Amino acid sequence: MMSLFGRMLLGTLLICIPVHASSGWDWRTRVSVAVKDQPLETICIILEKQYGIHFSYSKNVVDLSPLVTVNVQNKPLKKALEDIFKPFDIQFARIGDQIVLTFKKQPTQTISGYVQDNATGEKLIGATVYSPIQRVGTTTNQFGFFSLTLPRDTVSLQVSYIGYKPGKLPVRKSQSEPVIVPLQSQNSLPEVVVVTDTLRQHDQVPLSKLSLSPAEMKSMPRLLGEADMMRAIGALPGVSGGIDGGGGLNVRGGSPDQNLVLLDGTPIFSVSHLFGIFSVFNPDIVKSAEFYKGAFPARYGGRLSSIIDISLKDGDMQQFHGEAAIGLIAAKAMVEGPIKKGKTSFVVSGRRSHTDMLLNDLVQTKDTEGPESKGYVYFYDANLKVNHIFSEKDRLYLSAYIGQDKLNLTWKERPLDTINPSAYLGNSHSKFLWGNYTGTLRWNHVFSPKLFGNLTTNYSQYYFSTEYNYNYKPINTADTSRLYGKYYSSIQDVVVKADFEYRPQPNHTIKFGMGAITHIFNPGVSLFEDEGGEQPSLDTTYDNGASVGQEILLYAEDEWSATQALRINAGIHASGFLVDGRFYHSIQPRLGLRYQLPHRWTVKASYTHMTQYLHLLSNSNASLPTDLWVPSTRKVQPMFSRQGSIGIVKSSRHRMYTMSAEVYYKTMDHVIEYSEYVSPFDGAGKNWDDEVAVGKGRSYGGEIMLEKKKGTTRGWIGYTLSWSDRKFPSVNGGKSFPYKYDRRHDIEIVFTQRLSKRWELSANWEYTTGLPLTLPTASYEGTGDASPYDPPQRDPILDHIGNRNQYRTSSMHRLDLSATYSKKKKLWTKSWTFSLYNAYNQPNPFSYYIVTDTKKQERYLAQISILPILPSVTYAIKF
Repeated sequence: MMSLFGRMLLGTLLICIPVHASSGWDWRTRVSVAVKDQPLETICIILEKQYGIHFSYSKNVVDLSPLVTVNVQNKPLKKALEDIFKPFDIQFARIGDQIVLTFKKQPTQTISGYVQDNATGEKLIGATVYSPIQRVGTTTNQFGFFSLTLPRDTVSLQVSYIGYKPGKLPVRKSQSEPVIVPLQSQNSLPEVVVVTDTLRQHDQVPLSKLSLSPAEMKSMPRLLGEADMMRAIGALPGVSGGIDGGGGLNVRGGSPDQNLVLLDGTPIFSVSHLFGIFSVFNPDIVKSAEFYKGAFPARYGGRLSSIIDISLKDGDMQQFHGEAAIGLIAAKAMVEGPIKKGKTSFVVSGRRSHTDMLLNDLVQTKDTEGPESKGYVYFYDANLKVNHIFSEKDRLYLSAYIGQDKLNLTWKERPLDTINPSAYLGNSHSKFLWGNYTGTLRWNHVFSPKLFGNLTTNYSQYYFSTEYNYNYKPINTADTSRLYGKYYSSIQDVVVKADFEYRPQPNHTIKFGMGAITHIFNPGVSLFEDEGGEQPSLDTTYDNGASVGQEILLYAEDEWSATQALRINAGIHASGFLVDGRFYHSIQPRLGLRYQLPHRWTVKASYTHMTQYLHLLSNSNASLPTDLWVPSTRKVQPMFSRQGSIGIVKSSRHRMYTMSAEVYYKTMDHVIEYSEYVSPFDGAGKNWDDEVAVGKGRSYGGEIMLEKKKGTTRGWIGYTLSWSDRKFPSVNGGKSFPYKYDRRHDIEIVFTQRLSKRWELSANWEYTTGLPLTLPTASYEGTGDASPYDPPQRDPILDHIGNRNQYRTSSMHRLDLSATYSKKKKLWTKSWTFSLYNAYNQPNPFSYYIVTDTKKQERYLAQISILPILPSVTYAIKF
């Protein structure tokens, strides 16, 4: 038998043999490894296979997913690993036969400040601040503020923004005060477009979101002399801009009231002028816009379908300058400058259409033996904003908006019998007014380099008013009658809100806040008077259904880059609504995911729950000023929706082309619709909730978009396939029916061509299938007694209405063209814009009505089209 000493010696040899075999390397071992655009993990795998070097690490602690390009040839192992891992702050140590990887714990510092235009001091929203060594970065918020926590030995940061020359920010040790980073604007965006490939900005954008900078908005097609932001949004997949003359935006089968439109944080209830030809936002004063059609961040609430968050310019802090333009349809001007240089600035703008002077003669009709009529319509709006810097940590913003549309119609009935001029004579005059007022006061405060706060208080009002005068003389009587009617409705919001943004790490942003909103509803007040002849006088005021609703809200939102490839935005929005002694509450979870795949593919997904306490009473496909805003009541609960979406994005190698595809499914509860045979004015009073049906809705579909972002030729092609339906127990026999905004196919083509430094051409073509339409399926004669004040009439024809929305209008399509010539002078830049709205004069339907031909004993459907070809020439100067 082997002695105890012999057994111990043999055991020692057996143990040492594998250790020696697996440890055939040391720090002086020379290694070679070459990879291109591969994860750090690939280098570890290569070293393990070729040299038997084992690596040990926790994926929760050490991230080896960053892509690197390395070419190490015959270097000592220690030196090679230092070169590879140092830029990522990864430290290594040998323990046994393994190399253990951990992160270096370096002292850090937080750099915070503002990115702004070098010449004007205008804060830049969405600018990128990036550390190329650590390969981490952030973007500026809505006020141009950024915060980035980095190792203390960071030397400098790169700063970039679309349309501006990239800048460098030197980093000083113990930098506690906010810094100002000025960027110089490029003279021409079409010639120079800055894209930060290292950050892959297109991959950072959440699902269903679009951000527009001033430079990008100016490169959009300029129709009727303006590059309108709302028109650009309406040309995106999943969004329709309403029928010609209808105004409003319909997003993913939703109605216009389901869009939350914010102007410097203040809600806007009506977003269009001249029945949708212009938006209420003067493009000369808009600084940026963010549009969400899904994946709603938790900080937003109160609507179901979309968010449009618009920020206005702050005003030039250094010098005065402005813009002015005049065209066939409208004229506008904008001036900005310092009140106190470097401290206080202002910006003011105004627009007015002169369609009342242009169209007055065009719409006037006159016949010696028939009626005479004339009418006009125009709009105006104005913006004012003042920006004051109290200190490096405190800023105050004051802004206001006023806008109004006015429509006048006059009608005169001439005698039907020239022998007896007094046989019948009448005239009427109608005046319609509608518009918005807003006011906003915002205070920014930097509590610390990592914590930013904003306190907002604002007021918003939308109103509609109409007056009606009718004078007439009945047949063969001495009586005369003078009728006067007036109708008024409005909604007002008073908002107080506090928002905070905390950035503990570059890959981690926490947003939270609270607010209170007072909604004042005045859905319908009417006055009617009859002061004619011997008839008794009537003076009646009715339908005064004013009510007040109180809303409170809380939210918390966490945006976190879990790994280099996975980005998460998770949050919750909680709100409550008190009206007429009834309290509703809602908990709304939000989740957005983005996962970056190899070869510039990105997968995105989201789920959102939204609640809306406001309703819009409307029975038309168009978004008209007569639509009424009403609150939730005891009978009509708040609307809420659930939406899930998933999409994929692919970019070309140099980011010139981007392709995106997305599918979504949305359900809606407690949506309302007028009950059968009820008109808007019938349902405008205190008991309007007795006149509506409450039901459910859903919409689903897919969207595809191909976009070219660089070069002299830019634009996109978008296609949408969608369904939208509603179901009410008391409507259409309880069966579901296509919703009035259901559009099966929608195609949008936007094209911009830069011909030279002075000429730019643009075109926008859109096509959409017809909208649902309800028509009679049969008719029969009724009986009735005519009014003694009216001419003799035939017995009325009564219609039998079939299923709701079982027919469709004809398909709609339109081509808009524009050409812009610009030339820079010594002190100013001048430009001419020539445009054609509805270039081939397509008669798209605005509405339909039944016409009875008494001679042929036939009835047929007639179409009304209100927007023919509209040429326009605009001359503008910028100084």
